[in-house]
Amino acid sequence: MIRVLLSLLTMTGIPRLIMRLMMDSRVPFGLKLLIPAAIVYTIVPWDLDFLGILGRIDDLLVLIISGVLFLLLAPRDVLMEASGRPADAEGRYKPKDGTTVIDGEHRKLDE
Repeated sequence: MIRVLLSLLTMTGIPRLIMRLMMDSRVPFGLKLLIPAAIVYTIVPWDLDFLGILGRIDDLLVLIISGVLFLLLAPRDVLMEASGRPADAEGRYKPKDGTTVIDGEHRKLDE
């Protein structure tokens, strides 16, 4: 099961993206401490590991949640650049398929 999870993660490129962000100096140092703290929590045997399978599940949840939080809290421009989608001259991000994104507002009129 863990092998399947690891192979899925490597296929998505998320570990590579996290490593790029960890090496980038524009990401705050405090945010970079989130990933090593989660790894230490997973390695240290003094958590819920005495509960058997629940101890493994909480380790997995801590790793997943810390990875998601790291990506959500990273600066958007750095995240987009690291993922291979740099902004254009006006600061907008273009999708990988080459289409153009148009920002706008709308409102619904009641008839």
